[in-house]
Amino acid sequence: MASFLLALFSFATCSQGLMSMANRLVSTVVRLGNVAYYMPPTPFLHAGSPPLGAGQTAEPCTLLTLESSVEASNNIQSNMFETTLNEFDLVDDVWSAGFLHTLVVQTSNPTLLNPTEIQNTLFRIPGVKAVHIVQVSGTSLLHQGPYFLHHGHLHHAYRLYPDTVGAFIVATVPASDNNTFRSLDVSAYGEDYPSTLSVAVPSRLYFTKTDEKPYAGLRLAIKDIIDLKGLKTGASSRAYTALYSPRTANAEAVQRLVDLGFVVVGKLKTTQFADSEWPTCDWVDYHGPFNPRGDGYLTTSGSSAGSAAAIAAYEWLDFSLGTDTLGSIRAPAAAQGIFGMRSSLGAASFSGIVPYSPKFDTLGGFARTAGEFKVLAEALYGSPCTTDAGRKPTKILYPVDYWPANDEPSQEVFEAFISRLEAFLNVNRTAINLESAWQKHRPDGVSESLSEYFEHVFEWAANPDQWAGLFNSFLPDYEAKFGKPPVLNPQLRFKVEYVQSVTPEQQAEAVGRLKVYQSWFYKHVMPPADETGYSSTVLVLPWTTGEPEYRDRYRDGPQQFTGIGFFFYNLGPYAEAPELIIPVGVTPYISKLTGQAESLPAALGLVGAKGSDVALARLVSALMEDSGKKLESEIGVEREETTEVEVIADDL
Repeated sequence: MASFLLALFSFATCSQGLMSMANRLVSTVVRLGNVAYYMPPTPFLHAGSPPLGAGQTAEPCTLLTLESSVEASNNIQSNMFETTLNEFDLVDDVWSAGFLHTLVVQTSNPTLLNPTEIQNTLFRIPGVKAVHIVQVSGTSLLHQGPYFLHHGHLHHAYRLYPDTVGAFIVATVPASDNNTFRSLDVSAYGEDYPSTLSVAVPSRLYFTKTDEKPYAGLRLAIKDIIDLKGLKTGASSRAYTALYSPRTANAEAVQRLVDLGFVVVGKLKTTQFADSEWPTCDWVDYHGPFNPRGDGYLTTSGSSAGSAAAIAAYEWLDFSLGTDTLGSIRAPAAAQGIFGMRSSLGAASFSGIVPYSPKFDTLGGFARTAGEFKVLAEALYGSPCTTDAGRKPTKILYPVDYWPANDEPSQEVFEAFISRLEAFLNVNRTAINLESAWQKHRPDGVSESLSEYFEHVFEWAANPDQWAGLFNSFLPDYEAKFGKPPVLNPQLRFKVEYVQSVTPEQQAEAVGRLKVYQSWFYKHVMPPADETGYSSTVLVLPWTTGEPEYRDRYRDGPQQFTGIGFFFYNLGPYAEAPELIIPVGVTPYISKLTGQAESLPAALGLVGAKGSDVALARLVSALMEDSGKKLESEIGVEREETTEVEVIADDL
């Protein structure tokens, strides 16, 4: 028979005594139908409060708030509660009808006029078996939504999702406070997804956006070279994980996002030490994540492989963080058809992140839509466009060194997007031959071509930093503790031997040439951004080839990547500039594995001047929003001027 309780107590964070008791409790997995939930051990009632009934074991319940104005009028209708429950169903993926078993109604009105009427009204809602009513102070109201009632106390409800593409290295939940984390100590769905981690996400109803926390409740996962307080940073190395203790502070950028309201739900797989590795042969310590696109067996690329795979695969995850030194965000974003940006050098703090080279390391992220990515960019990089935020670039650079794409179906998709960009900006693209521009404006006495002169810049400038910032301490520290050298993946075994061969003279030469590039780029290719972060010029680059790259390709040996060469990858990083990868469509391919036609992501990059990170994200968001409204007219109208481009190799 349904029960009813009228109690008087206050909701609050648990006292230390109750927390000590909770630390001895076992975390619980609760199944409602086919969906699994995690119930953390710590309840959310004051230790001195009387319990809500007794004897319940992880009983699903929904907490509702009864407004004082409604109570005073004595006008309580079941459809009032049903409207609220329907809203829960629309905005939250944790709440479900299974949580209607028990309703807990909180009210701050000191005098309930007719509790029996409330009881009778709530029992009319299908599925309700028990009702509890509690009176609280206005400052002690908990968020409405799903909870578990366990031995008379309320516990949060986290929905468990299976990590079906193997993107996560560890799932996380808050520890003693929201700034400290611990690994999730439960699993579910093993019968359908063996060896798969379960990731716990809190109800979106638990969070309210405020001026201090404008991003409250947005779910975030981070690359496992980025520190989380309370957890180890593994960098995809079993040896590195074994050597160092859990971190005592969050990376600065992560702390910034947590302070703004983001909720961290886990750490994501990366290539070892964020270096360049091929799946699956180079991924030895851990198995590489799966790319959900196409036939499901394409490469995820790297190094932010898990960060991209998670966003591509899981709608329940809002954002992920990655790093880009020479393509580690951009390549995975392109391979998996999502938005991802390498930021301007220094746009976000790199403190608390395993380094490669401070001359190239940048922090960025991934999102599924342009509008969502704008949200992440504004949170990560601030809001430099304080004035004239709506100004659009007045020039689109189209470097014929890389355009048109060799694959005709890809070029058709790229062309359609660039035409949309032209229409949106009301400007025709300007073709530029970068090699010719270099020939005209290269330094006196330099005879090498653009690619020849900058061929060794990354190789010589960055790799000594990797030795100084990582290997020079990690290798002897490990051997001192364990009495043997650490085991590394094949690419890293090669790299350890190689990085020591670069001389100080070579590094100094490379740093000098990097400065030459930046001077040339911002004088003869793209004007600098102004003080508001506005870039008058953007440059487009093709990032996909129309050819599938499979994860099961056999290799003769490790990649032996050192960064030698000069490609379109280098244009933005050498200028310390942001580049946003934009998924612009798909092209067909016949899978060698399924024998069926599959869809391959097509993506291009949009480069702005250094400091234009937020402006670039806002531009693409506005473009996509505008295109959604006027896509048919933009693509359907032929514009002769679209193909009439002026080839330049001169000052802009």
